[in-house]
Amino acid sequence: MPKTRRRRFAVLAAVVAAVTATVALPGVAAAVSPANDDVTAATAVTALPYATQADTSEATRADDDPYWCQTYDIGGTVWFRYTATEDGLLRATATGADHGTILSANTGVPGDLAGVTDACDVATVTGSEITFRARAGTTYHLMVAGYGVPGGDLAFTLDRAAPAPNDAFADAEEITALPATVVGDLSIAGTEYDEPEPAFPCRGPASRSVWYRHTPAAATPLSARADHYDSSVEVYTGGALPDLRLVGCADGGFSDRVLLAATAGETYWFRVTASVAAEVALTVEVPPALNPRLGVWPEDPTIHELTQFSVGSGEWDTPVVGGELDFGDGTVEPLDGESASHHYTADGTYQATATVRTADGRTGTRTTTVEVVTHDVSVAKFAVPAKGRAGETKTITVHVANAPRYREQGVTATLLKSEGSTWQEVGSLTLDVPKDRTVKFPFAYTFTSADAVTGKVAFRTVVRLRDGVRDARPMDNELISAAATVTPSAADLRFA
Repeated sequence: MPKTRRRRFAVLAAVVAAVTATVALPGVAAAVSPANDDVTAATAVTALPYATQADTSEATRADDDPYWCQTYDIGGTVWFRYTATEDGLLRATATGADHGTILSANTGVPGDLAGVTDACDVATVTGSEITFRARAGTTYHLMVAGYGVPGGDLAFTLDRAAPAPNDAFADAEEITALPATVVGDLSIAGTEYDEPEPAFPCRGPASRSVWYRHTPAAATPLSARADHYDSSVEVYTGGALPDLRLVGCADGGFSDRVLLAATAGETYWFRVTASVAAEVALTVEVPPALNPRLGVWPEDPTIHELTQFSVGSGEWDTPVVGGELDFGDGTVEPLDGESASHHYTADGTYQATATVRTADGRTGTRTTTVEVVTHDVSVAKFAVPAKGRAGETKTITVHVANAPRYREQGVTATLLKSEGSTWQEVGSLTLDVPKDRTVKFPFAYTFTSADAVTGKVAFRTVVRLRDGVRDARPMDNELISAAATVTPSAADLRFA
């Protein structure tokens, strides 16, 4: 008889069973569900350690069996119950010789059971195992289900589990020398009721924790990292659980770490937490010396712009919290963040040096060479005739001025004429322009009949330095003239 609707038809089931037994044919055995098939008939475990073997191949599932541990693939279920006689850890195992198992611990009353935190394990091949913290006087209902099948040959055990040696704050494992990597077994760890609940950005409360402590003999930077993706490490100072002060925290895995500036003689408490039963390695070490980064933009700065500096610690997860930037021209400024700007007033070669400081007390320097070179030519004058006649050739002159710094070789001036909404190139000239001089770039232009039809034409000039040289102020390298008035030629007028 399945467990569904079991209470409503209890009497009828007994009658049907009696009739069936009377008329059963010789040699044909009726299928019999396990005695502990239902939670209300759970096998009572009265003493620990406990071990039993059973055939659960005819186990069934009830509508009110809990599903919190595994929504899918739950087969038949059998039940055990145990009332804890003392506070401590309990460990249960369920090994199916011929099938996978699902194992969970629950509290409450049948029909209204709630899962125990982290007391769930699903094993498709090997046996399932759960370790959870029990309280004296609490009854725990342990459900064993077949994974995708009703059941089969099952071995079930329940026993107390000794906690990890450093499960309690008072038993924190001492780390005496650095670097150190220590491994904690959080499958046999719980939490004490007065353990701290860290604030954001830490993970928050966890159901398992182990403790370590380290007292540095001298002031030093420290780094702490936990290796399991579902773990975290928190660092505290203080002398007892109620008095602990959070110093820093980091999620587990290899992508995050706690960095701190440790004081000589101060004891630091490292709590490794997890919500899974796993071994977690904690590494505590003195981080390496900083190798700061110092970038400059633009790479070819001039005196007509701000030179931008970007500063970093050289470690992707370690921000700069202070320091100074020596720009190499006699100016030194404190670092406020990881960027700064400076105006160089003269061309030259400067050695800029950044000295950075991180939150864990480390400092480092980086020097880079800044070459300030200012090239600057401009269109000083654009001489364009005010009028012309079709077929007439006139001179258009571009006056290019140079700053008093460098002789500019290979300066090119390009002349263009208006063509409606576009510009058409007329020609270009390339000349050298001495420093602090103005050079004329002469062009000859012959007005066309098309210009006369339009009635006017404007000119534009663009001046550029040789390839590889940047002009400090390119906005003054271009001019557009007023439009010249263009009339038809005498021949055009005769045939008009």
